[in-house]
Amino acid sequence: MIVFESRASTILYNLLRSYPIEGPFLLPTNICPIVPMVFYKAGRPFEFIDIAPDTLCMDYTALIKRFDSKLSTPAGVIYVRTYGAILDATNIFSSVKKLSSKSLIIDDRCLCSPDFNATLAPYTDAALYSTGYAKYVDIGYGGFCHVRDGIPYVKTDNVFKASDLIALTEQYQQSIREKSFFVYKDSDWLNSSDPQKTWAKYREKIEQECVLSDRIKASINSIYVSRLPLEIQFPSTYQSWRFNIQVEEKDAVLKAIDKAGLFASGHYYSLAGLFGFAYAPNASFLHRYVIQLFNDRYFSVDQAMKLTEVLSNFKGLHSGQLIL
Repeated sequence: MIVFESRASTILYNLLRSYPIEGPFLLPTNICPIVPMVFYKAGRPFEFIDIAPDTLCMDYTALIKRFDSKLSTPAGVIYVRTYGAILDATNIFSSVKKLSSKSLIIDDRCLCSPDFNATLAPYTDAALYSTGYAKYVDIGYGGFCHVRDGIPYVKTDNVFKASDLIALTEQYQQSIREKSFFVYKDSDWLNSSDPQKTWAKYREKIEQECVLSDRIKASINSIYVSRLPLEIQFPSTYQSWRFNIQVEEKDAVLKAIDKAGLFASGHYYSLAGLFGFAYAPNASFLHRYVIQLFNDRYFSVDQAMKLTEVLSNFKGLHSGQLIL
């Protein structure tokens, strides 16, 4: 079945609240900070697993080691498709199910292109998509999820206050800036109200926006590919959501981009140590060296051309061997 809510985070919350198996969920340390907030809200424990340098997704060896340990058996896994890259995870998911058949596997595809016709891959219990702010298709709201038959899903009806969401966002962003441990206090920050459009109207709009988004990304990415040094570019599999480059002096490069009247973004700060204790050198590496160049409707072809000119004047961009 397909479930549809105003926010992908609401779908995740409903899945967590509905699933009866106890135990922690395993999350990658490079996940969006809003995800731990959903776990706090749902009252479900979680632990972090570092990413693998060859996939940038959750590390297989560390994941299996955790399931095979003497600690309490995890209730599930949130497997994030880093930068929207769709890599074959069948072996990972099958290994998890062999070790714990009742563990819930949620395939987090929130940075991928929305796919209404997707069929759940083997061993996958749910595949989650988002069309909120800064996603592949951004209409400011909405999320949907393919859910395997037999997986419980019960809608909730929480009170929502926009001011509480703003306050929570500032709180965890401050924790990230200060690299301080985050202490969650519950509030009415999660929007569980009905979506603004019917499912049919929503799907029609997203399909139209996908065509536009594909066109914009292809146009801007072609500029980055042709005008930036190949050695700083990530493989094309990782370049659909945004265009990622690895540089040595990340802060200096971002300042130069800002000085030119342009903008770019750094990768998520590793959440290890902020929302839980974990050793995550690979996720920390991404944060330290990776810059994300925009390739969406907020960025024009002319801006992309100008940005490549700014980078061409920067000496010593490359930090050495790419992580991939």
